[in-house]
Amino acid sequence: MKSIKSFTSLLTILAVASFGATSAKAELVILTISVNKAAEQYYKVQEFLGQLQTTQEQAQEKVAAINEEGKVLEQAYTELVQSAESDILTEEAKNDAKEDARIKYQEIAQKQNELRQFVENVQRQTTARQNTQMSLFTKEIMEVVSEVSKERGATMVLDLSGASQNGMPTVISFDDSIDITEEVVTRINAAKPDEAAPAAAE
Repeated sequence: MKSIKSFTSLLTILAVASFGATSAKAELVILTISVNKAAEQYYKVQEFLGQLQTTQEQAQEKVAAINEEGKVLEQAYTELVQSAESDILTEEAKNDAKEDARIKYQEIAQKQNELRQFVENVQRQTTARQNTQMSLFTKEIMEVVSEVSKERGATMVLDLSGASQNGMPTVISFDDSIDITEEVVTRINAAKPDEAAPAAAE
């Protein structure tokens, strides 16, 4: 399975700004969260990654099948070419072999095109599906972050995910007491369906 970081990369670019205006005299309350870490532990994201893995495996099986079909065609083509060059065949048989080889070569080209189109379609569909789902998951996580921040009267919430342009952490240091990552994870997973209970023995 691909690293979950590759599926949560979109989350790292989210800057969680202040939630609600505060007066100039209000106390500055800053919270931190690792959106990537929250996403990695979100049960919906984990289920989605499992689905992507299954889709990838099915695609790989299809690619392998097309490759095998291509190898069979290539072998047939090679044999026809050899027959067309054989000294023991009549000129008519050689010409027939050449024509069959030409047709087989076209079939190989068609099979190569089929493989290329299949791979491109899978990549395009996977990317679109991934972007759509991760956008929805991000929105759900942000709603919980907003809830927690309001409850704590936060002025702003800083995302610890990723790094700045010069490679430094976006937040250099912070007190663990202001990090709400685990609280957010607990809340977003609160609705996780219980595992199906094993059937009672008869």
